[in-house]
Order: sequence, then structure tokens, then C-alpha cells
Amino acid sequence: MTSAQILTLGLLPFYVTAELCAQWESLDGGTSFQVRSFLVDSLNDRLIVGGSFPYVADGTLRANNLAWWDGTQWGLEGLGNGTGDTSEFGQISNPVQSMVRRNDTLFVSYLGNYWHYSFDMRFATMLVDGTWYPCGQPNGIFYFLEAQGRMFSGGVHDTLYGAYAPGIHEWVGGEFRDMPNSPFVSQVQVNAVEYWHDRIYFGGLFDVLGSPRIVSFDGTDQWAGVGNGVGGYYIATLCGYGDSLYAGGYLQNGPNVQSQHIQLFDGEAWRPFFQEVEFQGFIWDIQVHDGALYVSGLHTWVGDNVPYTLLRYDGHTLCSLGGPNPSGNTLKMAFYHGSLYQSIEDGFPGLENQFIGRLPLDGLVPDRCADVASGLGEQAIAPMTLRVFPNPVDDVLTVQLPEGVEQFELMLLDALGRTIRKGPRRAGVQVELPVHELSSGTYSLVVNANGARYRAPFLKR
Repeated sequence: MTSAQILTLGLLPFYVTAELCAQWESLDGGTSFQVRSFLVDSLNDRLIVGGSFPYVADGTLRANNLAWWDGTQWGLEGLGNGTGDTSEFGQISNPVQSMVRRNDTLFVSYLGNYWHYSFDMRFATMLVDGTWYPCGQPNGIFYFLEAQGRMFSGGVHDTLYGAYAPGIHEWVGGEFRDMPNSPFVSQVQVNAVEYWHDRIYFGGLFDVLGSPRIVSFDGTDQWAGVGNGVGGYYIATLCGYGDSLYAGGYLQNGPNVQSQHIQLFDGEAWRPFFQEVEFQGFIWDIQVHDGALYVSGLHTWVGDNVPYTLLRYDGHTLCSLGGPNPSGNTLKMAFYHGSLYQSIEDGFPGLENQFIGRLPLDGLVPDRCADVASGLGEQAIAPMTLRVFPNPVDDVLTVQLPEGVEQFELMLLDALGRTIRKGPRRAGVQVELPVHELSSGTYSLVVNANGARYRAPFLKR
């Protein structure tokens, strides 16, 4: 043999990556301008999309900032004609900011002074039996925030129902009401809510109880700070995952910022996010889906300048998904019918000027990963030069080793990170791996060499 060698790992001889590139899909042409909010409408089995887009479906449907997607096509029925705007281009600077459904009512917040040309429905509206009505009549930016089946008011305003009402309020009995012992006495910015470890957390831009940008509520009448609070500019999103509460937003390096744009609270103190990645842009959304944490935000790996905008952490492994994205930052996410939907920039590769994309998650192969649960992530992060092909694979996987690797160890891991095959260190450039005996699913090939760990995920059909 010259450039190829055969390596036997247990009963499976390895044949030692084609480009690992996740496949984004178009939603029938997407939207005509920016997407700012999602709502999975389980009552009608559809995904409601809000933003500042006059049209959807390649300009064939006049959406007025609000439309739904059922997995195959766009529709407008049941949404009361959105903003009702009939101008030529629509109010593209006034997006739908948030949406919540409670029973038969759809609540929508809107960054504008008019909805269906009514000043009474500025900033917050609700759709009941096909008709829009005012909701709270705030005097500024409004967010509908939902946690543990309860709905709260957020945004930047200090008036509700024509009366002075700063801070957070809860929807009870068909109206927003004051919350017991509220620490807010003047106008603040509240962007996010999360229920975690028996408490409700609110994040934004404020400073109360010695806890800048974040405060917790026991659900009844007691409020408390969260550690020493958070530095930076503002918190945009909160998400509880396992034993940590993750906070993301526009958190520049400086006092009380543990790591740029994202950090976590372990119940006692604030901690930095994993050091393997650095976020270059603000983080607008963090969610948990199917046992893993997803982060929407522009990031690079330490020692590399390839930009990604989607990160997943499953408790063991940190992975960038969806392919490199040089087009800029991303905003909101949604999970619907086994796919991830994401608000994207107009220059997103392959989906230019569509502003929304769908990423099927079944069999998705990550672009780059690091094992952070066992401390392996603290080793030198090697560039992703390990290549495996074909991918997906039926019978034989070819592994192209990183340049300069002479002595190495190969491991085959299943989707849970368990080692199912392991081979001794050998010399060579390529290895062949018969995989016909493996069950269908996602696996990872790992090479330990030269003090670094290389990983290449692949899909067995």
C-alpha cells in the first residue's frame, strides 16, 4: 500500500470526508423583508411568522407582516389581514415583534403607531374571532412574554390603559395587572422571560435590587437579584438548560461580563460560556429542543475565522451547524415538524433575499464540534481538516487524515458520544472503514493525533 492503508477496529476494518455542508431549504421563496418573530401554533398545526415583510411566497401573497407556513406552503387565512396596510410597499420599518396564543386569542406586538390604521391598536393588539382589538394601549415598544403558562408584558413603555404603569405586568382575567411588590418604579426595557428552577427570570436593560439586567420572581410576591447581575448593554434572551441559566444579548467585554454576548448562571454565580467559541455578534435567541441547547448568533472557533451562526450544545459536545455563514447575524429560531426555522440576513448563502430558512434536523451532520463535557475541549482546537466521504454513507467510509498526521488513534462514536470502536495508533494518509454493520443514524469519527483531537460527523443510511 502507498497512500492508503487498512486499519481494523475490533470487527470493523476502517476505510479512512467530503465537505460536510448542512442543507438549508427555501420556504417557497421566503419573505420579502425581515423576519422578527415565530409562533408554533399547535392549535392549527402551523408556524406563524411575523416581521416587516409586505409579501411572502416570492411576492405572490400580500402578507402585511404576518403569515403562516404549514410545512409546504404559505397562507394568510385566519390572521385578520395582518397590519391591514394597503400601501405599495408596506410598513417595512415597523415589524411584528412578538406573538403569543392563549386559547382562541392571538396576541401580537407591533413596532408602530397604527394597526389597521387605528391609533388605538398601536404597539399591542389581539385577534379574536377574526377581528383585531386594542390590547393594553401601551405608549411604546411592547413584548408579549410567556413562561410556565403565564403571560407578562415586556418592552419599553410606562403606560397601560392610559395610566402610568412602569415595569412588568401579568395578564390576568382579560387584562394586564400590577405584580405584587414589583421593584420597578420607572420605565425600563424588558426583553426576555424564562422559568427555571422554580423561579421566573426577566432580562433586559434595567438595574433593580442590585442586579443589573436580570431579576427573578418567585411566582407569588417575592423578587430577588441574580448573582451580581450582568454587565454589557442588554439581555435579549434567557434559557434554562440543565443546571444552568443561559443569558444572551449584547454583552460587550467589560465589568461583570464573563464572556462576550453570552454567559451562564449556575444557581450561585455567573460563569463564562465555553472557551472554544467566541461570539462576534449579539445573541437574539437561545432555545432548548430535543434535549439540546441551540444558540442563534454569529460565532467563530478560537484560532479560526470561519463564521457560523448556529451553535448546538447537547451536554457533552459543542457543534456549529448549518454551514459557514458570512452574511451576518441571525435573529429568532423556531422548531416545527422536525426542522429548525431561522430568521436570516438577505445575503445568506443559497437563500439570498429570502430572509427565512429551514434546516431539517433528522440526520443533520454538524460542521465542527468539540467535546467539552470531558475536558477534551480544553485541548488545542484543531482546524476541521479531517475529511470523511461519502456522507451519508451506505457501506464503506473513506477517511482523509489531516495534513502532517503520522501517528494517530481512531475512535468511532455513536450519537450519544459512546465509543463503539477503537483502533491503535498507525501511520498512513487514508483509511477505509466498512460501516455496513452499523445501524442507521448519526456517528462521529474521532482522530487523536499530535496532541489535538479531530472530529468528523457522518450519517449512516
